[in-house]
Order: sequence, then structure tokens, then C-alpha cells
Amino acid sequence: MNKLTLVAIVATVAIGTSQAFVPVFHRFRRSPSVRCCNDGFEDSINHEKVIAIRRTCAEELGLNEMSEEELLKNRENLVCLVECIAKKHELADETGDLLHEDLAKAVKEHFSVAEWKAPLLDDFIKQCFDHAEEEHEKHPTEEGKCNPEGFDFSYCLWRHFTLACPEELQDDSERCEAIRGKLKSDEDVGFWNNDLDETK
Repeated sequence: MNKLTLVAIVATVAIGTSQAFVPVFHRFRRSPSVRCCNDGFEDSINHEKVIAIRRTCAEELGLNEMSEEELLKNRENLVCLVECIAKKHELADETGDLLHEDLAKAVKEHFSVAEWKAPLLDDFIKQCFDHAEEEHEKHPTEEGKCNPEGFDFSYCLWRHFTLACPEELQDDSERCEAIRGKLKSDEDVGFWNNDLDETK
């Protein structure tokens, strides 16, 4: 798999997590979860690659037998998953720190195909690298634990694109309206602490 596949995965770990990590991964397509911008990614070839790569890392981390609910209650699982993917594709170093230049290039190549996203990329990428670094400085990686920088970056990208999604592409369900409301108020939508259940 190439680095563009990793970009798709990193940018959608937060987006599609709750429907991706069930023991059988074919349910991904049926549930929109927190994918609140209907820009067609779920119908793309990259989407299928995302499923395959995430499955590989989930198996390596011993998460493949875990139920969806169990996985989402533990943020560390998601952090370790993103770190695994980034390392496999040489977009993070041995400690899990992101390789900014390589990842920025890959993000631009992948997302610039979406016309509405292209002009936003430079600003979003910079903001999300800054955000991930600030979080990492405030909360350094604990010994023996996974590095959260990749997850913080991917969550940040998801947040920005969810809020920037053109009105005509927005999912107007009650769940997505609630998620956008939380994001606009600068509240975290934590997959691991039942925030999503509250937005149903």
C-alpha cells in the first residue's frame, strides 16, 4: 500500500471509527457514524483500502476480536492504531512522531481531488500539525504507551473538514447536527467517553 492510502486511513480513523472496528468489517459502509459530510468517500477505492489496512493493524495490536463498544471506550486503542498505520507507511518515526513534510505532501495529493477541500488544505494541515505538537508538549508520551500525535492530527483534520463541509453535502441528521454543534463550541467529540451516544 502506498502513502496515500495511509493518509486516507489517518484522516478517517476518527471519521469512521465506530463503524470500522467491529469483528466483521463489512458493516463500515452501512452506518454513517460520525461521517457527517457526504462527499462520496465511502464509495471510493481508497475506502476499501482503508478497511484492509486498519484490519491489519487491528490484528497486530490484538484489537480485532474486540467489540465496537469495547474499542471505542478506550482512547488508547485508537491512538495505537493510528501510530501503527503511520509507522508502517513511514509517515512517523520510531517514536510515533509524525514526519511532517511527507505527511503534508501525501495529504495534499489525496484530498486535492475534492474540489472544495483543495483551497483549505494548506491552512488545515498547518493548524493540525500545530495542534498535535501543542497537545504532545502538554501531554508527552508516557513510557510504554503509544504516541498520540497521529491521532490528534487526524482528529483535528476531521474536525476542520466536518465544519467546512459545504451545506449541500452536509448530513442533516440529528446526530450530525449535534456533532457539528459540539465542534463549533470547541468541545471534543470523544469516541471513547460516550459523547456519540449522547448525540443519537
